[in-house]
Amino acid sequence: TITGEMEGCMPYVVRDGEGNVRAVFDSPVEGAEEVAPDDPDLGVFINQNAQTGMVLDEWVQSDLELVRVVEDLVEVLIDKGVFMFNELPGGAQRKLNTRRGRRKEMDLMESLFGEMALPEGEQGGTIADIPEDSDDNSIL
Repeated sequence: TITGEMEGCMPYVVRDGEGNVRAVFDSPVEGAEEVAPDDPDLGVFINQNAQTGMVLDEWVQSDLELVRVVEDLVEVLIDKGVFMFNELPGGAQRKLNTRRGRRKEMDLMESLFGEMALPEGEQGGTIADIPEDSDDNSIL
């Protein structure tokens, strides 16, 4: 809830000429007014920004998918002899090599364990992340 998110502090908002909330702060700033955490206008602002965040998440996901397409396209063009890998700028070569290495690690892990789903909000690591002197023999 909004009150739960703002617990312990009173929000300060800046409004536009029509009275709509345009910015929220956790401390007083010039031109801002203090409002209750359950202020309806504040709720509208938070909900609009949450929706904008979801749209941005969709764009980020789309970008990640497009990155894979570009990687595959580069591989196809190199395989067909359209250009050579060493003709790419040094930075591009390093990035592609890094991605190739990571993809090989993921392919190896997937071949050994199948596709593993992690709990929401958790990130996977690499084998190198496991300390050698660890007494914990568990995989997960």
